[in-house]
Amino acid sequence: MNKKDNERWWQLHLRVCLGETLDAAEQGLYAEGLASMDAAERSQLHTSDLAELQRLQSEVAKLEATRARLEAKSDWLNRQIWTLEGAYMVLTGFQLSSQDYATVPA
Repeated sequence: MNKKDNERWWQLHLRVCLGETLDAAEQGLYAEGLASMDAAERSQLHTSDLAELQRLQSEVAKLEATRARLEAKSDWLNRQIWTLEGAYMVLTGFQLSSQDYATVPA
């Protein structure tokens, strides 16, 4: 779909979204535009490089594993801090702080 046709289709689409009724000619243009965009999308999906998709999936899995390791390390470090703060309080009678050192999602 060229730029002019796309702009015309978009105006029709906005009208449809607002609940307006299109006349027969407008409805035909709107349906043609939808079909054209659907075909372009299907074509793009079929020509996607499967190897690239697999590489991206592998990269996401590695990043998720790294995030999990870092979260576990953060939890361990927070426990260590709390332990040391508790020992300090027992020895001195003073509380070191009352804040978390790393943000942990709720």
